[in-house]
Amino acid sequence: MKKQAFKDIIALCKPYQRELISNFLLNILNAVLSLFTFLSVVPFLYILFQVENSKPNPAAQSGWWQRAEAVLTQYVEVHGQVSALMLMCCSIVVLALLKNASNYAALLSIAKVRTAISRDLRSNLYAKVLRLSIAFYSNEKKGDLISRMTNDLMEIEFSVIGALEGLLKAPIMLVLSLVTLFVLSWKLTLFALIFLPLSGWLISKIAKSLKNAAKRGKGSLGELISVIEETLTGMRVVKVFNAEKYFSDRFQNENQSYFKLMHRLYKREYLSSPMSEFISMGVIAILLFVGGRIVLDGQMSGAMLIGYLVVFSQVIQPARALSEAVFKISKGAASLDRVNEIMLAEESVTDLSTAKPIPTFEKEITFQNVGFSYGDQVVLKDIQLTIRKGEMVALVGPSGSGKSTLASLLVRLMDPMSGAILVDGQSLNELQLHSWRNQVGVVTQDSILFNDTIAKNIALGFDDVDMNRVVAASKIANALEFIEKNPEGFAFNVGDQGGRLSGGQKQRLCIARAVYKNPPLLILDEATSALDTQSEQVVQDAINNMMQDRTSVVIAHRLSTVQKADRIIVLDKGHIVQVGTHETLMQQEGLYRTLVELQEMN
Repeated sequence: MKKQAFKDIIALCKPYQRELISNFLLNILNAVLSLFTFLSVVPFLYILFQVENSKPNPAAQSGWWQRAEAVLTQYVEVHGQVSALMLMCCSIVVLALLKNASNYAALLSIAKVRTAISRDLRSNLYAKVLRLSIAFYSNEKKGDLISRMTNDLMEIEFSVIGALEGLLKAPIMLVLSLVTLFVLSWKLTLFALIFLPLSGWLISKIAKSLKNAAKRGKGSLGELISVIEETLTGMRVVKVFNAEKYFSDRFQNENQSYFKLMHRLYKREYLSSPMSEFISMGVIAILLFVGGRIVLDGQMSGAMLIGYLVVFSQVIQPARALSEAVFKISKGAASLDRVNEIMLAEESVTDLSTAKPIPTFEKEITFQNVGFSYGDQVVLKDIQLTIRKGEMVALVGPSGSGKSTLASLLVRLMDPMSGAILVDGQSLNELQLHSWRNQVGVVTQDSILFNDTIAKNIALGFDDVDMNRVVAASKIANALEFIEKNPEGFAFNVGDQGGRLSGGQKQRLCIARAVYKNPPLLILDEATSALDTQSEQVVQDAINNMMQDRTSVVIAHRLSTVQKADRIIVLDKGHIVQVGTHETLMQQEGLYRTLVELQEMN
């Protein structure tokens, strides 16, 4: 996994240092209690098998174990073997209680960290998505982005963050167990450690292939979700054009590809556990043979060997937990990489540290030699334009001439690649983004509504809904009549993408939204082009009501709707080719007159 992925997880852990320290200390306590619990089998066996001769055996033992044997032998002589057994059994119960209590407390502390990090990661990703410019989304598939924000985040939560428990607990248990094993028999322990590099090499090989397979699988899932998203969004078109078979075949191909990749992934993942267990049991079998020889040679007691093997068997569990954590992280690393592609994406439209708020613009907006390109395709070049306050300016021209791009630059959804946009002599980049967008209202050709009530859609962007303003805005937008006819009124839920309303009704709600905002600058991007004649007239009347006493920039294909504009700007291939009123432009031999005559012929 890339270092950046580790850095991101560590950064997310920083606010929860207290919980991590608490978990670390509880894991140490749990490891110590676990070792005492397992080592208690040694005196238990000593009591059982030293019935006739409870004297210590100096030939077989030395040091601390000899002293422990002496104490235990003395207790048996004074209180009897049954009493000693009772004491040992009670001790085991108490140790087990304390061990499991500390383990539960450790799990509780890590549970908070795990869920909190998942929450923070989701919040950070969503905040990043909101900050990215529109240009970013034009190069990405919506379905793949949704996959990254849902499936990849879930994979990170269950794989990478889920591995925190093993990463924090297993090393502690592993170190303490190894130290204990060295104390019990350093010869056997050194012999056992010879086999660890082999198992580590095998685990690393499988982990690497697991990450590569997981990354391909995530990419395939993104393609699959893209097909589903496109099908649901365009279901009307799919049915009308009898394209069900085409989309079904496309989905089946992607689904089969995803199946093959995930089958390969799980084959590798499921190999880790039996492989680890096989290696562990092989090492134990070898230790049984070598340890048995040592006991037969009189260098170790049988009880001590059994105690050693019990402790060694407990090394297997944290070792397996550590290897499983490595596998989980390797699997989740692919998702981390995909999420990082969003988190590390360039935020091209941001506030400068010196950006200032703007209460409103007073005089004019000026485009100075503005240019913009999508890759190698030049969309706008050397645009020189001044929009005076209170003026209605229309942008017309063939499709692809740069009209909508110019409007997007004005709202600062994107920044010019050359030149500058000035507001009352100040560069737009020097103004706070949020403050400037408060000055602008936009109504687009696509009537974008959200799955909420009519009132919430009209008051979008405001924390509190002022119903008096909502009603007033609806009246100006010619929407009040159809709203009041609905039994639920302003509490009516418009459905997904406003699907419970007609096209004209949706567009009038979008106009009411712009009116509610009450901005000094309005941008109307072909706001009536998708409507029938009757709806267009109603919406056009609403637009005329809205534009009174405001500065407005109108983009239109239907040139009859902009004949009353103070100025008409004619664009062609990214250049301004004509400027004037309808009357003056009709007197000239130029593109505007050609476009008007073509529309009149149709």
